[in-house]
Amino acid sequence: MPVQAREIKGRLKSIKNTSKITHTMELVAAAKMRRAVSSALDSRPYAALAWDLMSRLRDSTAITEGDSIMRFFDDVKPLKDGKNHTTIILLTSNRGLCGALNTNVLKKVIPYISNHKDEVIDVIGVGKKGVSILNSFGHKSELAYEKDDSAKDDESIRDLVVYVHKKFKDGKTGKVMVAYTDFKSAVMQNATLKQVFPFTKNDDIAAAVDNIDEKKERVEKPDVQFPYVYEPTEGIVLEYLIPRVLTSEIYQALLESNASEHSSRMIAMKNATESAAEMADELKLEFNRARQAGITQEIAEISAGSAAIS
Repeated sequence: MPVQAREIKGRLKSIKNTSKITHTMELVAAAKMRRAVSSALDSRPYAALAWDLMSRLRDSTAITEGDSIMRFFDDVKPLKDGKNHTTIILLTSNRGLCGALNTNVLKKVIPYISNHKDEVIDVIGVGKKGVSILNSFGHKSELAYEKDDSAKDDESIRDLVVYVHKKFKDGKTGKVMVAYTDFKSAVMQNATLKQVFPFTKNDDIAAAVDNIDEKKERVEKPDVQFPYVYEPTEGIVLEYLIPRVLTSEIYQALLESNASEHSSRMIAMKNATESAAEMADELKLEFNRARQAGITQEIAEISAGSAAIS
């Protein structure tokens, strides 16, 4: 076999092996995606109701400047050093090969950091890729967690929630934001940067619930506001609910990020498998041409040798 044909055959074998790997990764990602999407969709109504409850309690409760929970509902204010302090929770994947998923999230975070140089911005990374990329841009993460990409409950984010809640409550940061990828469909995920603390009236974690099926409808806020009876007191009830609403928001962001990651990886591996198939077809044609050229050359050499001795 000619050298060129042998090289092409080796490349063809390598591409076929790569295609098997990408196809297997596509099937694994598809299986994980189904579970992740189901978890994200099933938890959306809970997240919506948790926010609606907090919003109604906030509107019906008289919170004064002296209350310890006032800062959770007040406007963003500078801290004692006169600067605005922001904490961003960044959710990315632990591994690559998931298309532009991580890049799109970082396109929300890095410009925000660049455009707010007058602020003190701390980033808490959830997912190895985001932490690594931020470090390459010179932004060191305050804390780094490995993302639980198959989360079944909020256990993996409890330490994070406790830390962020205490940091904001103690006045060590004036604003908390979360950056993640909001799942829309298998082929569409939207990078999102949203404010978590302080709670604002126009903030709505339930926005992600729009346009989903009827069994996950949002509960509309009633036109008539009924008075609440608090036991033991208004402040204690709200103080109890605040970290739980925070848990709901961060956990929902984690589920949305997981669904987006597995969907993006499935599509990326599907595209890679199809590209490998196209390359294999082209190499087969090139291999056949090279082999045919070799055969033609051998026939010509035999004919020339035969003519020389006759």
